[in-house]
Amino acid sequence: MTGRDGDASNSAQAGQANDNQRTGEIVSGSPDNRVTLSVAGDLLFITVENEAGLNDVHACLAEGLARGVVRPNMLTLVDATKFHGIVEWEVMYDIFHLAPWGSAPPPESRVAYVARDGFLFQLVKIAAGIFPKANHRLFTDRSAALDWLMEAQSSV
Repeated sequence: MTGRDGDASNSAQAGQANDNQRTGEIVSGSPDNRVTLSVAGDLLFITVENEAGLNDVHACLAEGLARGVVRPNMLTLVDATKFHGIVEWEVMYDIFHLAPWGSAPPPESRVAYVARDGFLFQLVKIAAGIFPKANHRLFTDRSAALDWLMEAQSSV
C-alpha cells in the first residue's frame, strides 16, 4: 500500500492491508475515495469509488501481482458506477508497464467497464489503445458485463 498523507496515512493503510489479507480484498485510498480489488475464481473485480485515482488502481494491481492473485490475462470487471474523478494518463501507462497484460494463453483477455452512462466511453477507447492485447467494452449493466466476460471462458 502507498501512503499519500504521511505517517498517519501509512499507518492507517497498513492496518487496512492487514484487514484486506483476511478478507481477500486489496484496498487503496481513503474510506470515501478508494479502489477495491478482489478475485473470484478467474474473475478480477476492480471497484473505483468517487474521486479515487489511478494511483490507487496501480497500488492494488501491484499488490495483487506481488501476492500472485492477479494474472495478466484475467477476465476483469471494472465497476466505475460510483467514479467521479479524473483520469491520470501517466499512471495508466505505469499500469501498462506493471505486467504483460493480455499476453498470456487463452482465454482471451477481456476488460468490462461498468459505468452509470456513456461517461467513460472515451476512457475505454483510450485504454484499448494503451492495452491492445485485451478486448475492452463499456456496459451500463453489470450482469451484461459479466455475461460478456463469461463468454470468453466458454470459448476455450
